[in-house]
Amino acid sequence: MKVWAFIDTKTNTLYKALFQEAVPVGVNAVEFDVDDINDIILDNDTIRVKTADEKLQEAKQHKLTLLKIHVYNLLASTDYIITKIMEAQISGNTDEVNTLKQTYATQLQQRANIRAWSEQMKQAINNATTLDVLNSIEINYQGGN
Repeated sequence: MKVWAFIDTKTNTLYKALFQEAVPVGVNAVEFDVDDINDIILDNDTIRVKTADEKLQEAKQHKLTLLKIHVYNLLASTDYIITKIMEAQISGNTDEVNTLKQTYATQLQQRANIRAWSEQMKQAINNATTLDVLNSIEINYQGGN
C-alpha cells in the first residue's frame, strides 16, 4: 500500500496518510510502499521502514507475551495449591507441607510439566530466525489436565 509520511516539526510527531491529498499543503512528505502502515517509524528524526530484524524482534516479543498469558491461564486454576503449601511452610508445619505435596502430587507434576513446556516454547520462539518460522510456532499446551 502507498503511504505518505511526514513529521510535524513543532511536536516532532510522525504522521502517516493513506492518501496524498491528506498531506497538508506545503508539508514535505515521503512516499512509501509498505505492507503495514505501522512499519513506518521515526528514528532519530528520520522517517524509515522497519527492518526485517526489527519486525522479527517485535513479533517475538508479541509471541512471548501470548505464551505468558497462556501459561498464566493454565496455572491459575491450581495456584491455590501453591498458596496452601507456602502458608504451611511459613508457619513451619513440615508435616502439613509434606501431606499437601502428596495430596496434590498430580497437580504439582502438571504444573512442572507446563513450566517445562513453557521453557521449550520460549527457546523455540527466541531461536526463530524468520517470521515464517516464528508464525509456525503454535502456543497450545497439549499436556492435558
